[in-house]
Amino acid sequence: MRAQLRAAGVALSQRDLEGSAEAGRRRDHWLAAGVGLAGALALALLSSVSRTEPTPRGDDLIYELIARHPFGVHTFPFGYRVGLPLGVNVLPLDSTTGFRLLAWIAAGGAGAFAYLLMREFCRHRALAASLALLMCISPPFLVVALRNGRNTDIATVFFMMAATYFVVKRRYVALAGTLLVGVVVREAVLFEVPLAYAVWSARLLDARAARRALAVGAPAAAAYVALRLGISTVGKAQVPGYGGSLVGGRLTLLRRGLESPWQEARRMFTVYGPYWLLAPLALKDLRFARCGLVLLALAVLSMTYATDWGRMILLAAPAFYPATAYVLDRHRGWWLPAVGAAFVLAVGYALYMDHSGLQHGIIENPEPRYPVR
Repeated sequence: MRAQLRAAGVALSQRDLEGSAEAGRRRDHWLAAGVGLAGALALALLSSVSRTEPTPRGDDLIYELIARHPFGVHTFPFGYRVGLPLGVNVLPLDSTTGFRLLAWIAAGGAGAFAYLLMREFCRHRALAASLALLMCISPPFLVVALRNGRNTDIATVFFMMAATYFVVKRRYVALAGTLLVGVVVREAVLFEVPLAYAVWSARLLDARAARRALAVGAPAAAAYVALRLGISTVGKAQVPGYGGSLVGGRLTLLRRGLESPWQEARRMFTVYGPYWLLAPLALKDLRFARCGLVLLALAVLSMTYATDWGRMILLAAPAFYPATAYVLDRHRGWWLPAVGAAFVLAVGYALYMDHSGLQHGIIENPEPRYPVR
């Protein structure tokens, strides 16, 4: 009789724990939606009270032209990134409003998934929410908003945050779908496939994990190949670093990036601010942080294909933010200084861009070294 009562008590306790966990998950999903909405509104407000690019130019103009003719012939190097411009094309809005609206929505989506991802490694909801909100108004997000949304960086982070969350939760179908849609926006979303292998593998060479990673990434890879073969681009040979041999082109772009090392270092610092110091501290105890080095390595490798290294290091955001949240979660005394420093960086950068940064860094920036048409 006592054994039966103990067994019944264990069963009830187990159901209570499961019910509590389910309630916690529902609460997190509602909070994620709230964080996403708040992040989108915060970025919209911040960009609305700041100076923005008056007319699209350079790369921004190419996205504008793609929005007008998504499947037309456009200039290298990204005429095949039709996802964002195609979304603008189908909206019943003028292109500027469409690009800005999609940028705000993508920021909200990135914030929501960043919150959910950080909650996998962080016990405190307020901390995860704070970091996610700060990401939505961080310098790289603000720059896209000041360009009136004619840039894929925010949308890329959205898809990569969502994909990383699905990697951690092992939701294979959702991950495959996210990669398939995301690769139409930007091919860097495919970086999630090596990350998935790193997270899922039990050893250095794990055939089962490799098969799963390749299976979820195959539809996206096929779509990317189809885009590259099906949409013509021009001007490739006229871009220094993009033409020529594989190794020679990479060295040319590295030399161009090193022509202004302090400027590139400043841009890279503004992407993560204090998180540069905090995230590495998670490497010792958090396996996900060590797996995230795959994203960091791929982001660094991509610097040999583009000269704006700040934009490239942003591709490692799904690794930086959870690692930072993990460290702060275990050092409550660091919470306020870190969050405060990130907030000051965001506001200070917004003031700088409104005062002179937009003029010198975007409006007066030299035109790209390839034809724009």
